[in-house]
Amino acid sequence: MRSAQNSPTMWKRYRFPIVIGVVCVAAVALWFFARQPHDTPASAPVEGGFLHGQSIRMLVVGDPFSIALRAGARELGRRAGGTVELEVVGYDDVRRLTLLNARDARSGYDIVSFDSVWVAEYADAQVLLPLDDFVAASARTIQPDDFLEVAYKQAQFKGRQLGLPIQSHPELLWIRRDLFQAARLAAPATTDELLAAAKRFTQPTQKQFGICWNGQRGQALGQQMAHFYAAFGQPLLNAAGRPTLDTPRGVAAARFAQSLLPYSPPDVLNMAWDQRPVRFAQGGCVMTYEWAARAYLVEEDASSKVAGRVGYEAAPHASGAKPVTPIGTWSLGVPANIGSRRDLALQFLGWLTSGEIERWLAERGNGGVPRYSVMRATAIAQRYPALQTVARLGSSGQLDDWMRPAVPQWSALADILGTVYHDMLRGELTPEQAAGRAQEQAETLFALAGK
Repeated sequence: MRSAQNSPTMWKRYRFPIVIGVVCVAAVALWFFARQPHDTPASAPVEGGFLHGQSIRMLVVGDPFSIALRAGARELGRRAGGTVELEVVGYDDVRRLTLLNARDARSGYDIVSFDSVWVAEYADAQVLLPLDDFVAASARTIQPDDFLEVAYKQAQFKGRQLGLPIQSHPELLWIRRDLFQAARLAAPATTDELLAAAKRFTQPTQKQFGICWNGQRGQALGQQMAHFYAAFGQPLLNAAGRPTLDTPRGVAAARFAQSLLPYSPPDVLNMAWDQRPVRFAQGGCVMTYEWAARAYLVEEDASSKVAGRVGYEAAPHASGAKPVTPIGTWSLGVPANIGSRRDLALQFLGWLTSGEIERWLAERGNGGVPRYSVMRATAIAQRYPALQTVARLGSSGQLDDWMRPAVPQWSALADILGTVYHDMLRGELTPEQAAGRAQEQAETLFALAGK
């Protein structure tokens, strides 16, 4: 295959500063950009900037950190002494384009973003440049100990550092703190307490429901079921890497999902990441599972009816199970086929993920900062109240990612969970039957991978 840098078609694609992959990403980006103070044009870069007039090309997903990057791209380029070009795409497209780029003789990107669940797949395919020597040589700038421990480790595979965190986002339980206080109820710490609270607050005639969650068929529900399994202390894979879906705790997690239905909006089986925070912000549900980094949708959106009245809590766990809150992390890495631009890309990566610039990005909308020093800064903590919970859970060791195993089969495994358990929630299978069917399909998946 021809080098991306020598391909006219590919080069045209890279020259577009912003490419939005999905409509919802565009809408959020436009709203967020409109409310940011725009950078004034700067005709000349900062004298002595390390880019020396060159451009850095980045492929990133449409999440809060990329919205902040877009808002500040001109100023970032000025400070670095060059320009920053962004290609912003949807979740599935960022993985697809990164894998396609890895097949080229020379990378068309200097920096790519990746979800922690893809790290094994990317390591297998040698997509990313190992950063261990660079981190060791640049420890004073990178300060690895300042990152959330689990977020930093999520960019590793078998001891090799393949990226640096740019956005960590635990899936917390968001609650209407004002309604809980009025009812003299404590935030639910267990799944039984969550069900009791959901029942109490469900008032269908007033279009108010107890809980929102990902019930949409496929990846959305698959991820949610992985988190429900974790709440009951059940990993999806055992120590040998084989599926463990059909267990008593797995069946209990399935029953829990089924038990949520009477207290969920009628369209919950079509609800995914973008629908649940919006419904919550409009008062349609009293609790929702949602990523911490997206709290701006309820705290800063002018249309929100619940701003300033939200509590951000640890994910509830089953009685007898160890408390754990699932965390995902977006990291930035350098393509392994970067070629002669390697040193420039590494220098930019270290600078962009430094404490100084991560705080600067937080001031422009990245509420998923992965550094303790930024989370605990007074102005940042006040703007993003969810970060106080994230820092507390991180320092107490309650954030983890084992529920979404970093294996090449993760996406297919999530599809199995999201399809089989959707059939269960539609009444076509019992929890026992669903766990059994998911186990069979997962065993087939991993058997094929082993051949």
